[in-house]
Amino acid sequence: MSWLIEFAAAAEKTDTLAGKSDHKELLAAGLLGEVGGVLAEFKKHKREGPAYPLYKERLADELGDTLWYFVRLAEVGAPGLLPTLPLGVPGDTGEGAVPLLALGAAAGRVLEAFHRSSADGLRTALQDTWQSLRVVAAVARVELEEASRLNRDKIASRWPTEKKPHALFDEKCPEEERLPHLFTVDFIERGTEEKPQILLRYKNINIGDRITDNIADPDGYRYHDIFHFAYAVYLGWSPVLRSLLRSKRKSDRFADENQDGARAAIIEEAISAIVFSRAKRVGFFKDIRQVDYDLLKSIQEFTKGYEVADVPVWQWEEAILEGFRAFRQLNELKSGRVTLHLMARQLIVERLR
Repeated sequence: MSWLIEFAAAAEKTDTLAGKSDHKELLAAGLLGEVGGVLAEFKKHKREGPAYPLYKERLADELGDTLWYFVRLAEVGAPGLLPTLPLGVPGDTGEGAVPLLALGAAAGRVLEAFHRSSADGLRTALQDTWQSLRVVAAVARVELEEASRLNRDKIASRWPTEKKPHALFDEKCPEEERLPHLFTVDFIERGTEEKPQILLRYKNINIGDRITDNIADPDGYRYHDIFHFAYAVYLGWSPVLRSLLRSKRKSDRFADENQDGARAAIIEEAISAIVFSRAKRVGFFKDIRQVDYDLLKSIQEFTKGYEVADVPVWQWEEAILEGFRAFRQLNELKSGRVTLHLMARQLIVERLR
């Protein structure tokens, strides 16, 4: 069985559009949109040159997404087509932007064939699209089979068939170097009505600094430590919380310096601030059960080289959504007792007694 047929079988299992009355039309629109993404990457590469080092990686990602829509559309719109398609590198690849323009034109003809309800036209347009995909991949020196593998890995990370959380990173450490598996922290609001502050108390001891919103237009960011708690619960990772609780992995020099150090904590704070900025624009994720994938991809880029980079994307999504659920509760209560249950992956907010 060829890699293309195997990829098509895997793509069918992850087709969340299946069952919709306009399934084929959505797939056709999706194909055109992903081809647009391929062209956009080419444009960025030409415009930025060496200043855009992510070109090859991003192009492979876009080609993988294009492949997904292509195989799904071929399966439901032109049955029997995929086994007839050649897999080798084409002989004539053309020059400059010509292959990309040909790919865009072919994808446009796919959409036109749907508009005209032409089965023969669709089949021909899909064949042309496949030929252009092979040419573009060859010009960019990206293997389509590798792009399909990366796409399968991405889908498994974001939409797994079985959600199995990554193991805690400190499982094998001495007890005093592990994040506690079950503990509570009180968020206590102090200060004035004009300038409220939040202090944290753990085992009747203040930890960290008193925090305000640090912005002219108050937005509740003083409660942002709840995001670090959410990362600890749902990712098993939080250099910031390790520092607050003095549970750095001192017995492991590498982990102490590189995973629990200042740079890792700065990256965590940066992620918290960037996600917060996006969350403000969508009502802090109230009534929203997913996170923009571009944001999740950016987080993956930030965390490269750190242990948390091994955590699947769906866990980041869960950590963000659950963190903002707790954030909204704390904002409403104007204080709160937070229980962190790392083994059960639960973050519970209650009113202070």
